[in-house]
Amino acid sequence: TGCAVLMAEAIMEYSYEYQGNASKLVYTPLTDKCYLTLTQGMQLGYGGNPYGPAGTGKTESVKALGQCLARQVLVFNCDEEFDFKSMGRIFMGLIKCGAWGCFDEFNRLDEEVLSAVSQQIQIIQLALKERTPKMDFMKKQVDVDHRAGIFVTMNPAGKGYGGRSKLPD
Repeated sequence: TGCAVLMAEAIMEYSYEYQGNASKLVYTPLTDKCYLTLTQGMQLGYGGNPYGPAGTGKTESVKALGQCLARQVLVFNCDEEFDFKSMGRIFMGLIKCGAWGCFDEFNRLDEEVLSAVSQQIQIIQLALKERTPKMDFMKKQVDVDHRAGIFVTMNPAGKGYGGRSKLPD
């Protein structure tokens, strides 16, 4: 009975979350490709992983797409202080309320944390993909709002970008 947004094969429910008068993103052909990729990923129960050099609009693209869908988008700047328990609490909140989480510079997390958090994300993606009403997460039964999404942005590991880890296999 509500409004839906369609892009290629993706049908996304409009959320009616008031965002205020936010600044607008400059739309380019790359923005369109990014939106298309992210929406198709969401339709399949995944999130997205914009990757590239600093300052290229990865986080801003996720935020702008969320604004188009009237989603609340929360941005978290990852660093070595995050552990898997704190990330799990954030994930739990996102899943319960249907918000999007954009984890900026995800590969700045410690390698051990990256591995544990990747497993947590897999559990969430399975629940979103299968559209289950509840899921077991961190020893709790959690209601799943299927409008939720998890996005991670990364800068290249290595030369010129200190403190980044390569993602675990």
